[in-house]
Amino acid sequence: MSGFSDSTIDIGETVSSNVVVGTVIRSHAGGHLVHLPELDVNLLCQARGRLKKERVSIVTGDRVTLDDVDPDKGTGVITSCLERENLLSRPLLANVDQVIIVQAIHQPDWNALVCDRYLVHFQLEVRDSLPILCFNKSDLASEDDKKALRSIYEPLGYLVTIVSATTGEGLDGLANLLLSKATVFAGPSGVGKSSLLNRLEPELHLKIGVMDNDFGVGRHTTTYSELYRISNEQLRSLGVTGENVAWVADTPGFGLSEFKHPEPLDVVWQFPDLAKFAVDCKYSDCTHLVEQGCNVLSNLEQIDPIRFDNYTIMVKESQSEKSILRDTSKKVESAVKTVGGREGKAVHVPLLSGRYRSKAKNTERQQLKRRASFVDSDEDADFVDDSDIDSSSDSSTQVEET
Repeated sequence: MSGFSDSTIDIGETVSSNVVVGTVIRSHAGGHLVHLPELDVNLLCQARGRLKKERVSIVTGDRVTLDDVDPDKGTGVITSCLERENLLSRPLLANVDQVIIVQAIHQPDWNALVCDRYLVHFQLEVRDSLPILCFNKSDLASEDDKKALRSIYEPLGYLVTIVSATTGEGLDGLANLLLSKATVFAGPSGVGKSSLLNRLEPELHLKIGVMDNDFGVGRHTTTYSELYRISNEQLRSLGVTGENVAWVADTPGFGLSEFKHPEPLDVVWQFPDLAKFAVDCKYSDCTHLVEQGCNVLSNLEQIDPIRFDNYTIMVKESQSEKSILRDTSKKVESAVKTVGGREGKAVHVPLLSGRYRSKAKNTERQQLKRRASFVDSDEDADFVDDSDIDSSSDSSTQVEET
């Protein structure tokens, strides 16, 4: 993320050269905590009143320009928010370089469907970077377990790293993946995301949940988004050389309804093992589920059965969601109208039937203009100006009301 390494930028007309640029590492009601790379300090900044009036949203990860910087007081003023490269919807986080999807091998046991849901979701959210798969709790797994997981995902082009927050296995390799990047750790609750981050940087002191039951279901412990820095000293202790910077963010676990779904016909492009056969399918609108002669179905022996089952489930979910949205949209359009503004403040109100609605001003003006065209062509009647129309419209309205 350039905001963590460059304090001055030149992006043409948007921002001139030598403008102080920082990166928001936390947003809260009291303001925004902004990291300034040039001085290596964090400043508590307020946004210019103009930005608030223009409803410019500033979220964690945003690159912002600063004015009135006072390192001694630790304050500054945000004057603008630069264009985002991407924006995660949950947690609300901008300009993410990569996502590491954390899964536990055991406790809770790895779930192929949950893993694929996370992959599809973050492939849609961060389109220019494939997610990295991190399998935690390797101390509870056999070598066969580890080989099996690698054999599924590495041939598909995913980078797989296997670690243990308990023993420290694989943490050096994981730390190397974080250098000079802003990385989001994502995955179900209880798989050890916060434990891994605490092991990478003990000074974080992130809250760690406990297992609710014998099935290894974890409690939700992360409730907001914040970027944390892993110190150079800690990186060196993990075997990383140089003066690189690493920024990481924890995320809460996802509920089923929070995963993104592409259009039903687009789900296949999020599964690399199916997509390579889908490109040669003779049907342009094929769902690759039941169509006779489908190239994907003709090559099922070359596709992992579990992956294809997960694909089938996600296509049907996408079809169901699309159907619900279509039906809901029809009901809203036919029965209500939206009034009251933007930014979530609008409300739906019932539409009156035609017999109870007053005539629109534009409709009345059009009717009067048509009548004017039939008036005899003398000097007094060959022109009707807007003031005449307005007065006639008003008088006619009054007559109707009386």
